[in-house]
Formats: sequence, C-alpha cells, structure tokens
Amino acid sequence: MEDRNARAPVGAIRINRMDRAWRWDEIGYESHPDFWGRGLMTEAVQAVVACAHSPFKLHRIEAWALPGNGASDRVLTKAGFVHEGTLTQKAWFKGAYHDFRMFGRIAGDPLG
Repeated sequence: MEDRNARAPVGAIRINRMDRAWRWDEIGYESHPDFWGRGLMTEAVQAVVACAHSPFKLHRIEAWALPGNGASDRVLTKAGFVHEGTLTQKAWFKGAYHDFRMFGRIAGDPLG
C-alpha cells in the first residue's frame, strides 16, 4: 500500500491463507504508525473483503488481532467483522506465546 499523494509506503495487506474448496480465507495487515488514524487500513480491508466475496466468491473471511490492539479491532469492526472469541496462546513469536482475538465475516454481512 502506498499513500496516493506522497507516493510513500503506508503498509501491507494480504490474504494469508485461502481454501477455495471450503470458500474461506484469512487476511492480515499492518501499517506504518505515521499513517494510523486516517482510515486508510479500514479502506484497504473493505476493498479486500469486497474482492474476497466477489469475484473470488468466498463465503467466510477470518482475521485476528492481538489483545489490546483496539485500533485493529475497530478496523475489523468497520469492515463488518465480528469478534468470535480468543484463541489462547495460538502462536509463538517475539519470544513468547500470544493470544489471538479472532474475528469472522460472512458474505452478505453488513459493513460495521
């Protein structure tokens, strides 16, 4: 992702995993702190959601956020994701196990 005006890197958004047979995917994203609070990531997540549901015709999209990352929770909520629970010590990185707050979105769900 890059800023339209400054042509500067803003962050990244991607589909981490996709299962076409089961019609679901998982998205991930991060942005540079200089661009936080501008709605850019919300716009990017909404665009990826639209692409995943159509033309990819995926039924379910999943995403996760680390506990305490309220900004990421808000991005997902604005894109129509619902908090479904917390996966305890789901992954090991940066020298420790971390919980994941799991969010899901079904095709046809309204945007937050």
